[in-house]
Amino acid sequence: MQTRVKSVRALARGLEVFKALHQHRSASLQELYDETGLAKPTLLRILKTLQEGGVARRSPSDGRYRVSASVRFFGQNLGEEDAIAEQAAPVLDRLCRDVIWPSDIAVYKDGVMEILESSRHQTPYMVNRDRIGFRVHMLMSAMGRIYLAFSPAAERRAILLRLSRSGDPYDRAARNPSAVLADLARDRARGYAVREAGYGRWGLAERSHAGAIAVPVLQGKRVLASLSLSWAAGATTREQMVDQHLSRLKSAAAEIAARLPAPAG
Repeated sequence: MQTRVKSVRALARGLEVFKALHQHRSASLQELYDETGLAKPTLLRILKTLQEGGVARRSPSDGRYRVSASVRFFGQNLGEEDAIAEQAAPVLDRLCRDVIWPSDIAVYKDGVMEILESSRHQTPYMVNRDRIGFRVHMLMSAMGRIYLAFSPAAERRAILLRLSRSGDPYDRAARNPSAVLADLARDRARGYAVREAGYGRWGLAERSHAGAIAVPVLQGKRVLASLSLSWAAGATTREQMVDQHLSRLKSAAAEIAARLPAPAG
């Protein structure tokens, strides 16, 4: 007679939560509750177990849960962006504890830079509370300029051509590529870029009250992302930020790159 084997209910619940995380890429505790119907104390225990097992993580900037970038699930592999965000999060937190001012890490996507992770939740200063997924312009932001400065020439030309055809006023400078390329050559030579004065990302009427410097996150000659450090205008000067914190920002970018797997091949 065949022995009847019982399933492990706790494991089944854990898999249910894991599937929900994978399906939605990121989820809040409330969203997981709505999706699974599991009590929130139960969900918290499951999520803690998944985090301790290295298969899920909770982003410090937005509090949302995500599948770990190192996990293969249902034959799929989470993308490089997930890995960058996951590996950058603890580095950004330590950097913020060291320098107080917040940092963001962003990647190029469809003509803009998109923020993947941030330490703005940690700083005591109010500096443009941008969120994960927020997009900033290429030619006005420090992150966009340093990405362009270190990108391969062919990619740089393609991005500038795309921006030159844009109707966005913040992309207008791309219609004078020689001037832009001269600025980018300067940024590359000194190893960092700065945010254009008064740049606000919600329209020309919105003026930013923050400054920023950014450095590239490099693997060899390949630029993976841009890492920025922001501060409230009037609290300090760009020169002071560069003198006091540029070397630490570059070290953080190098640490993030070192934490990421080398490209295949």
